[in-house]
Amino acid sequence: MKDTEDMEGAGASAELRGRFAAEVDWAKVVDPYIPGPDGQYGPDLLERLWSPDLPTADDALATLHFACCGDGGSVRPAAPEVLPFLVEAVRDPAVRVRPQILDTLAVLARAGSEAPARSGPRLGGRWRTAPAAWPAAWEQAVDALLPRLADDVEGEEDVRAGVAAVLARAAYRADDLIGRFLARFEGEPGLSAAERLVLAVGELAPHAVERREDAVAWLRRRTIDAGKGEEPDMDDDIDAWLAWMEQHGHDVRPAAVVALRRALGPL
Repeated sequence: MKDTEDMEGAGASAELRGRFAAEVDWAKVVDPYIPGPDGQYGPDLLERLWSPDLPTADDALATLHFACCGDGGSVRPAAPEVLPFLVEAVRDPAVRVRPQILDTLAVLARAGSEAPARSGPRLGGRWRTAPAAWPAAWEQAVDALLPRLADDVEGEEDVRAGVAAVLARAAYRADDLIGRFLARFEGEPGLSAAERLVLAVGELAPHAVERREDAVAWLRRRTIDAGKGEEPDMDDDIDAWLAWMEQHGHDVRPAAVVALRRALGPL
């Protein structure tokens, strides 16, 4: 078993730590390149993800990322084991590396969606496919992440943007997600999250059945819509600035151009 640091003062509750031990098959959570006991991880790895110390949490996530997807080209057996807790960490404001966790989830989602098509030789072997438990675990993760799209807590914009990026990989739910993304865009207060929603619509549109034309038309409108326009100078006209602040509307034209190209595909 790998040596780990003392976990006193970690942010995970006693109930959560108990679940780490009981609900994860730790025999599957291993370093891909270190065989035997030296490459085996345990519940303390997830505990460190909840650490209030940023370097500790960041190091734990890097280890989990590698255990789950290696260099990013595969979904390893560890992934479905720890995925529910990675999602739970995204939902917990006490976790300090939530946007980075979402980056890992996006990598896993991409690798999982591409794995069935990877049957050609690679480095003398074959591409690794996703484990049998992955599809069900991924489906549960999608459902658990959906409410985070509408989490308007201050400071959560990076999380909402990351959630949109992850959900954009659920191509089999394209029609449902496009509807949710369009609705959320109307109330999204943050520009970066709004841009991510636009890009997500572009990624999902080619996979949609009922909503594809709606999505393409919506993206075309975004390419020419300047939102509420340039911010007035508060010192020059405070009333104009206050009126501008009360409006809602993002200028997402650059993102919309990119998204429209993805939606339309090769010309």
